[in-house]
Amino acid sequence: MKITNLLFWVQENRLSEKFYAKLGFNIVESDDTHSTVSLNGFKIILVNMRDEETFSKDSMAPEKGRGMYVYLACYDVDTTYNSLKAKGIQPATEPKDWDWGNREFIVKDPDGYKLCFWSPITR
Repeated sequence: MKITNLLFWVQENRLSEKFYAKLGFNIVESDDTHSTVSLNGFKIILVNMRDEETFSKDSMAPEKGRGMYVYLACYDVDTTYNSLKAKGIQPATEPKDWDWGNREFIVKDPDGYKLCFWSPITR
């Protein structure tokens, strides 16, 4: 088995795809109801929320991705942080060294999904 993608319920897939494109993702597919973005073979499918009974419990949940962080490895956290800020993306946290050996910061996407940019602490 292999993990290939995540699916995020979003308010507006086109808004979300623009955000992910700023982060460096490629837009693989896009229409009026969903978009697929990809980064180095990993995909996130951005699907517009639906209120149909089958989907409404997940789609309409108030806190998207609660307790979940998507980790994106980067070469240098501080450089990535400054680069994203220069592109108009406002990170939710500043870079911080953690006891588990990572330097990390968090960015929230337009729907509140948390993306953690990290690199190992080198001493």
